[in-house]
Amino acid sequence: MMRSSVNTKKKNIEFPEPYADEYLKRKDEIASRLNDFLNVPEQDWFYEACYCILTPQSKAIHAEIVVRKLMDENFEIKEFDPLPLLRNPEHYIRFHNQKTTNLLLLKEQFPAIKAIILEFRTKPLKLRDILTDSIRGFGMKESAHFMRNIGIFGPTILDRHILKHLFACGIQVAEHPPTNKAHYLNIEQAWLRYCKKVNIDMESMDLLFWSMETGFILK
Repeated sequence: MMRSSVNTKKKNIEFPEPYADEYLKRKDEIASRLNDFLNVPEQDWFYEACYCILTPQSKAIHAEIVVRKLMDENFEIKEFDPLPLLRNPEHYIRFHNQKTTNLLLLKEQFPAIKAIILEFRTKPLKLRDILTDSIRGFGMKESAHFMRNIGIFGPTILDRHILKHLFACGIQVAEHPPTNKAHYLNIEQAWLRYCKKVNIDMESMDLLFWSMETGFILK
């Protein structure tokens, strides 16, 4: 694959040409989106956690629609069964029974979860471990995704789409997502070393990869 120089504020870097072109085209939009994450109000944290429960193996746009409907219904406060929203064919969420259970449990737990976030937000790796152990439906990827969406950066969000792009950039990773913590951390460290080498922060690179999958910047 051809490689090209990307002009950043610090220096020119080597980056595969399709990625360099896309980064130059989208870097301002990516920076704006990351700033949005930094400004998510605390009252929205619960619904960002709901989103990260819903997204695995489901379409992100469907998860966004369901979360908006949960917000409209004031799900965090009011008692109602979210299952019909999840299984609606117009915005279908896979594994809707299990994810409904996870949403209801999250609602019970979230006051304690919010206190944990406030206590450990400056220790993102520690916070990721606590969230992974505490929230049903969260693995390391979902915990990192949730944290990023509320402006806590650092941990990586590893799934098969990200792994595909890491491999295309020359990072030797497995085709399938990691199945244990040690494997996850090994890939994470390889990605972070690459980010440092090419002078693009991991959060920006993550959004770049996803924009190349979808054509727009997702959360």
